[in-house]
Amino acid sequence: MSVVRRCLHASLAGTILSVSGFSLVSPAQAEEQKTVKDKTAAQTELTATQLQTITISGGQNGAFVQGDGVYRTPAPVSSVSSDALQERFGGDAQAALRSTPGVFTRQQSSQPGIEVNIRGMSGFGRVNAMIDGVPQTFRNVAGHASSGGTLLYVQPELLGGIDVRKGAVGGAAGMGTLSGAANFRTLDFDDIVLPGHDVGVLTRWKAGTNGFGGSGMLAGAARANLNSDPSSNVSMLGAFARTSYGTFKNGDGVYVDGGRDATNRPGGGLLKLEFAPSSEHNLKLGARWYENRFVYANYEQDLKNASYTANYAYTPDDNDWIDLKVNAYYNRTNMDYAATGGSYRGRKTDDRGYGFDISNTSKAVLAEDVQLSLFYGGSLSSDEYLINNYRGANPPGTLKKTSGFTDATLSWNMFTFTGGLRYDHWNVEGFQPAYAAGTGDCPAGGPVCGNKDIERSSGKWLPKVSVTAQPYQGVELYATYAHTFRPPTVQEMFFSLIPIGAGLGSGIANNLNLEPEYSKGWDIGVNLTENGLLRSGDKFRLKTGFFHNSIENFVVNDFVDVPNRGPTAMWINRPGKTKMYGWEVEGSYDLGFFYTNVSYTHAKTDQPIGEGAGAGNGDAFMIPDQYGTLDAGFRLFDETLTLGAQARYFGKSSYAGFGTDFGQKFALPSYVLYDLYGSYKLKENAELFFSVENVANKNYRVAVSGPLGENEYSGKGRSFIFGASAKF
Repeated sequence: MSVVRRCLHASLAGTILSVSGFSLVSPAQAEEQKTVKDKTAAQTELTATQLQTITISGGQNGAFVQGDGVYRTPAPVSSVSSDALQERFGGDAQAALRSTPGVFTRQQSSQPGIEVNIRGMSGFGRVNAMIDGVPQTFRNVAGHASSGGTLLYVQPELLGGIDVRKGAVGGAAGMGTLSGAANFRTLDFDDIVLPGHDVGVLTRWKAGTNGFGGSGMLAGAARANLNSDPSSNVSMLGAFARTSYGTFKNGDGVYVDGGRDATNRPGGGLLKLEFAPSSEHNLKLGARWYENRFVYANYEQDLKNASYTANYAYTPDDNDWIDLKVNAYYNRTNMDYAATGGSYRGRKTDDRGYGFDISNTSKAVLAEDVQLSLFYGGSLSSDEYLINNYRGANPPGTLKKTSGFTDATLSWNMFTFTGGLRYDHWNVEGFQPAYAAGTGDCPAGGPVCGNKDIERSSGKWLPKVSVTAQPYQGVELYATYAHTFRPPTVQEMFFSLIPIGAGLGSGIANNLNLEPEYSKGWDIGVNLTENGLLRSGDKFRLKTGFFHNSIENFVVNDFVDVPNRGPTAMWINRPGKTKMYGWEVEGSYDLGFFYTNVSYTHAKTDQPIGEGAGAGNGDAFMIPDQYGTLDAGFRLFDETLTLGAQARYFGKSSYAGFGTDFGQKFALPSYVLYDLYGSYKLKENAELFFSVENVANKNYRVAVSGPLGENEYSGKGRSFIFGASAKF
């Protein structure tokens, strides 16, 4: 390997800032590609290391990368491509995330919503889970099978990929977020239209066994010049998809039912418009919608989600001072319980969210090989949760967050130094129900207490520093130290027990003094990239990193001894510090005719499980200390035929006890699942594909699957999916 001697300049610094994970791209600029342009290479005799093009996904503020950019980004990032999602995992986003280092999910067969877990953290805003940069904040405590955490609903056939940033996240995507962010990208123009074409159609159809009833997707897109400027364009795309799932058999051939029936038929669509009158101006408008009906916690639920985005970028030519992004969104999720049977029949919920952010990047050359880049901006968001009288443990209220942020990056020779500072502020509004005189802090002999509106707010300064070094070509080392925090949600602060039927519950369980969770964390890692490692044409990629987080005020649902009432479930801050640390590894080796991919997570945590978790309040499971995936395959007949296999390992995990076992932890055994997959290209733009999940038909308990499933062998048995896709 040769020593890296980089020629630094304005455009290159912008890329360095992006790949350092400090936002240079504003929200929802989905799949925006930035190509490094060297302005000084022709004027110097130094040999420059040319960085490959790195695709920056929209989401918010360029916090995410895709493809080979994962191994060229000095930060803990990962990405799942659309091809891997559909072919290796049969379109199952949860299986794909569970094969991503540092990422997990809470997987319940009867709940189509996805609760993303990053480094052991999930729910209540600890992870910012987004669809095209729009935060998803819906939650529903629905009995003993629910954590009440944040759920994301997306039509899997409309996904263009999933990108993850672990730890501190820059820009608007990191506002009020503790452990990371995940952006679920929907299809974009280049996913639908063949290269070099301006009009195209993409279609994909699948059928399967063991609960997979089939799916279909149809998408179309068109593009044309907006005016005489050859750089101008206007484009439009639309897509629709529906999938059918049913109850399935486990490895023993027994149907998994009894509250775990997976029957549901998610449908969804999207519409995107883009206007670019010149290379300097770009406006994108988007709409996405989702609908489904399923039975969860013994209630038939109708769920609808819709989000709307507007994203404007102003990037004047030959101006290093302006790279302006302005973005706005509106998101709404509605859920209705069927009006038959049960104490909560007729429940209606309405979660409304909106947000706005603005950011700019300015660059300056300070010396021949020294450049400064400044990223700065602000953001705000609002999450309002409304419900009718059948609220259960879902209190109404509003959480608003605002943030101001800046990152300064100095590039010199083989080093890059970044210092960042943000100020996050939060405001929560809710209603405290009445509670009896003589209980808790309510004076005896007087009127009831509570029965009033409550508002609370606070803020926090959050510093961040990082250093990156590239001592050799293909070798990149990085270290980041950052503070993050998460404000308490309405659901935690105004938790009012779980009234049966209509009712407001009791304000005795409110914790109006609940403090935000506050984390101080390290990320240290190395990226290795080499072409021609063992033979000409091969590609070797490896990314490994260590993280350590110390969290203060960790929030759990626990039993508190309330005066004159006794043990009462409420959300509290755990005293002391909660430690989370571990290793994350992912890599690949590609010979063309043969390839292999690996991901592995080994993490430790002293994360507590509150005594109320087993009752469905809070996270009742801890992710496995170890889990990983080994994937390998061959490309045959001029790479028209691909045949692959993967092994997915899940180590021992634990769950919270229920009933008389409140507050106790119980172990779940480890297990390994083996899958097969393959594809055959009929033409360059048409292929057939298949996947076989759990080919050994193993009977197993699903890790992190909910309190009611801990003693059931409810994992899916052997399942086949066959499909075909085409572009024309």
